[in-house]
Order: sequence, then C-alpha cells, then structure tokens
Amino acid sequence: MPKHVRLLALGAILSVSALLLTACATGGSSEPSAGPSGESPEAALASAYAGVSSEQSLIAVDFPTEVQNVAIISCPLSIPSCAASAAAVNDAVILAGWWPMVIDGGGPSGVGQAIRIAIAQAATVIVTIDANCKGLEVPYDEAALAEVPVVGLGGEDNCSPKRFASTTRWTAEHAVGKRQTMVGTLQADYVFGKTTGEVKALVLNVADDATTTKISDGFTARLTKLGAGEAIQKLALTTAEISDKSFTKKVVDAAISSGSNAIIVPEDDWLTTGGLAAALARDPETSELLVIGHGGTAAALDIIRSGGAGLTATVGQSFDWMGWGAVDAIVRLYAGAPPVFIGDAMQVVDIDHNMPETGKYTGGIDAQEKYAKLWVRATPTPTPTNDTNPNDEN
Repeated sequence: MPKHVRLLALGAILSVSALLLTACATGGSSEPSAGPSGESPEAALASAYAGVSSEQSLIAVDFPTEVQNVAIISCPLSIPSCAASAAAVNDAVILAGWWPMVIDGGGPSGVGQAIRIAIAQAATVIVTIDANCKGLEVPYDEAALAEVPVVGLGGEDNCSPKRFASTTRWTAEHAVGKRQTMVGTLQADYVFGKTTGEVKALVLNVADDATTTKISDGFTARLTKLGAGEAIQKLALTTAEISDKSFTKKVVDAAISSGSNAIIVPEDDWLTTGGLAAALARDPETSELLVIGHGGTAAALDIIRSGGAGLTATVGQSFDWMGWGAVDAIVRLYAGAPPVFIGDAMQVVDIDHNMPETGKYTGGIDAQEKYAKLWVRATPTPTPTNDTNPNDEN
C-alpha cells in the first residue's frame, strides 16, 4: 500500500505588506582591513567556506517495534526552506517504515490549529518545525492529554514547565534554533571576504516571515561585527510579489538605485524558479553583482557551476541530513534515550569551494545510510513448525 503525504492548508500564511526599501544607515564603506571583531576579509571568507558541520554522535539505539503516524507541522510551506525541511522529514519518515502527514502550520497562529488537526488525524507523534512553545501552551497541553508527544525541530521549548517531549540538537557549539541566523552569518562572511571589506549590500526578506527575517537579521548582525554594517539596505518583499514574480523588477531597480555591489537572498528558489537570477543576469547594470542565496538546491548549484551571472554562491544546507536527525530524535524518544547531535552541515558553496559534482548540496554524506546503521531493529522470532529436526535421533 503506498504511503501518501496529506497536505492540509491552514488559511493565509503570511499577510501581504507593501514593499519597503529602507536604508539602515548611511556612511562610507569600511576599510579592507580587519573590522571591530579583529577578523580580516581573508579570515571571514575562510569561515564561510568552513561553515558548520559535525559528525553526529554514533550511538546505537533500539528502533521502535510499533509503526508511528508522524505529523510534521511545518513553518510556512510558501517559504522554500520550510518546504524543504518538511519534505526531508517526510521522506525520512517513509524510509524508516512509518506514515507521514505534513501540515502547513503557517505562522505562529496556525501552529495551534495544526496541532489539533494532528491529534484528530490520529498522529502518534508530532514534529514541529521552527515553532517555539511560548504562546502555544494550550494546544501543546492538548497534545499531552491525548498522549501524543511533540518533538521540536528548530524551535525552542521556552515554556514553563517544558512541553516538548524531545528536541533535536544541532552541534555542541550551535543551538538548533540558530540555523537561520547562521545562514545570514555565513552570507556576511562570504560577502565581506569577497569584497575585501568594501560591502554595499541589498538584503532581501519577507517582512512578516520569521525565517527570512532571521536570515537577514543574522547577516546584519554579523556584518556589523565585521565592521561594515553601515553599508546595508533592506528590501522587504511580499509573498504576493514573489508568487507572481513581480519582485524581480523591484529587486533589479533597487540594486541599481542603491549602488549595491552584493545582493543577499534568503532562498535559492527566489533566484531559480522565481526568476531573479535570470533578471539580474539580463540587466548589464546588475549582471556583475555578487549574489548569494541559501539552500543549495540542484537548480541553484547548476547556475553556479556554469559560472553564469545572477548567482555567485549559496549557503548550502543539508536538509536530508536534518530530516533524518529529526526521525532519529523520535527513535531515541521511544527508546528512552536522550537526543544526540545531528551535526548537519551548512557551508557556503561557490564554483571553487564545497561544490558537489552533481545535484544538490548534501554535506558530503549519505544521511540515510548513516542513521540506518544506528537503529537496532528487533529480529522477528521464528514461527515454530511441526517439521522434524534433522538432528533429532529416532
């Protein structure tokens, strides 16, 4: 019997806001020497390429004997990295032999309703993606009353008392809830290094979306620490503009009028299926700009591999690895064991660094194979038969 993903839309995900172009501040560009953090452009670039990666703790664990119905409550599926995270968990759940159910939680107000839908759909465990606990105590209590444990992937259990049965862990040095901030940090390191500290960046986000806003805030904070934070302009887009692709002209016009030398894009899909890379490549005034995205999709890496205009680099994120880590947290929850560090990789990828030969960014490992070796499955007990044992003496 095939396993189908049930996708339940929960109303409007993001409110539509007007396009806002605001300069954070004005002033001259920084010197190419080390900034307030003491890091040189060369050191920052090296940090971007090194990124974050850590081998997951190789601790074997007993695999549950009962099949699980896993409700995957995603941050807005209209945001490509949210959709990729949900798809990664979904695929890992299927390959583990369980049943997935993807529910679009939209913004924070939709997560509570998504939890109730999961309970009504007979979920045996819930995975929430990038959803904090605070403000959602009541639906989490309803899940506890229904004896449906919640595993947090990316969100923080900031309730008192705690509501999550388990939370995934990234690395010993990096909290799992800081992934989006780290995306912006690595983008800043790359741009600072590639421009030798002479940054004038146009930073894109969706004003009402937490994921893209965290990325842009992470970029701003890191660039400020490096000493070039005064050279940032933010362009807040709407989901409607991204959906109808009208945002591409707005970005091109803003890049030209602001005199930017770099464009910071929170999602690779905006550049590929959204058409932004092609639009930037077509205009002679933007075709030479440094452009960095996030995701490491196959389509984005193909553009970078070609050396063409419109996309210079991206922050590769190993969503498959992260998805398997979330399922591993469920396995350990049922085994009564604490979660281990996932260690999924995140690095800047350009034509000369961290580029896989083909396809998408994976962090250089087969996550399925890695985790399959950790899960100890019970060996079925042989069914007794009436056959005569050939070793018996008559």
